[in-house]
Amino acid sequence: MNIVILGAFGHLGKAVYQLLEPLPNVNVTLFGREKEDIEVASTTKVIFGDATNPENLEGALQGQDVVFSTLGPFHVETFATPLVETMAKLGVKRLFWTTQFQIRQDEVTEENIALAKTFGFDEETERTYVANQKLGAQIIEDSSLDYTLLMSHFFKYDNSIEKAILQEEDEMVEGEPISIYSLAVVLANLLLQPERYSRKGVIISASK
Repeated sequence: MNIVILGAFGHLGKAVYQLLEPLPNVNVTLFGREKEDIEVASTTKVIFGDATNPENLEGALQGQDVVFSTLGPFHVETFATPLVETMAKLGVKRLFWTTQFQIRQDEVTEENIALAKTFGFDEETERTYVANQKLGAQIIEDSSLDYTLLMSHFFKYDNSIEKAILQEEDEMVEGEPISIYSLAVVLANLLLQPERYSRKGVIISASK
């Protein structure tokens, strides 16, 4: 299986890569803006580029079975539109798109605004973020791609091991913020099972 990680040099992209790289029969390509602290296996293909540039994307997407996007967190429409167009052009169908657990909610709740503040986001930033995530998700849903919307809870930048909860996209969220490591474990498993959650979303959180 050939898997490309877009936005691969952020916290989540790196965490998922570390889980996928040792697996047999999995070939991982990393795509993102250049960073100096990248440590990858000699067998891993690394491509530096701009995800808003279709020509850059073509080099990364050619021959891939699964595309995993961690692009964002803001202005995601500038990433979603060229990605959809380039995947369609190349005939690459399977996309896992990271987004946010609130995109199906009509309004950002006061509870979630309070929670966002504990992560360092003020109310305006949180409302803008969720609205932009909704826009990006809509672009993906309006496409002909075989997508999954990965609707994750707030994630904590640590490696704690937590039991994850996976829910249908229209359910009330049962869990709470999830660690980067635990989220990466869930995502790596989903990427290896591309038949799951086809053309729908899945809410991912940690057990309370």
